[in-house]
Amino acid sequence: MSTKQKFYLLLTLFILFASSSDAQRRGYRRTPFNVIDGLSVTPKGGLNVFFGDLVDQSRASYSFGVLADREMSKYLSARAQVMGGKMQGEQLSQSLNVPYATFDNFYLEFTLGGTYRPLNHVLGYFKERAVQPYALLQAGLIYYDATEYWGPASFSTVGAQPGEIWRQVTEIAPIVGAGGGFSYWISPNLSANFEFYGTLAFSDRLDAHDVWYDRWPDGNERTTDPYDFYYTVTAGVSYLIQDSPFRNDPRFNRRSYNKTRKFFQPKSRSRSRSTRPSSHQRNRFLFF
Repeated sequence: MSTKQKFYLLLTLFILFASSSDAQRRGYRRTPFNVIDGLSVTPKGGLNVFFGDLVDQSRASYSFGVLADREMSKYLSARAQVMGGKMQGEQLSQSLNVPYATFDNFYLEFTLGGTYRPLNHVLGYFKERAVQPYALLQAGLIYYDATEYWGPASFSTVGAQPGEIWRQVTEIAPIVGAGGGFSYWISPNLSANFEFYGTLAFSDRLDAHDVWYDRWPDGNERTTDPYDFYYTVTAGVSYLIQDSPFRNDPRFNRRSYNKTRKFFQPKSRSRSRSTRPSSHQRNRFLFF
């Protein structure tokens, strides 16, 4: 079985596991499916670090995007993400220690996947947990428009013009990624999000560079490694659109009340101060 087939098989099993509800959704009554129950949206931004054939240095650039995440069980969620930005890098001449070639690209990726929250699984479900780590797995497509340029060290290469375009590529390729992150609870509707993951592209041309020659320009053509790879690290703020139907484990009820009571309006201003509200609703958020 090829590497590509193994990744897709693993992703399929992960999503099927996340969608099996009866065994995993213990502790709440059966209700009609509502897509916004447990749905959060996270605008995010950060850095990508490219590892390909054409990169020795200057491999970091920027990425921005938005993530939609929906709780499917007490410790599994499904996610859809759009990210875009720029990649770049330089290949140094070993003798001159200046770039022989450089590249940059514009990219846009769309992925589907899932996350696993181990603390909810091991310690019990707690919506207001201060730090909630998770592991993630995802797959999708990347669109990229890449340009490779001759660098200063190419001045002695036949036909090369330093600073001019060497190759250009515009393509779409499959990608798979894995990594992790954590959320930091701020309020019932807001949390900070930090994420780090690696992405394998089933293409060798994100840097527009997929062949080289043992003698330029009429030597033997050599192919480079078959896949490009990059890391992405992001930070963002998550907004919970609507609470999920899952209930905190009873052991966390007191801690939940203490953390959330200041965010909710009392049901009636006429109540005496000695009367404590019997319940609160999460969608009554003071910030709005």
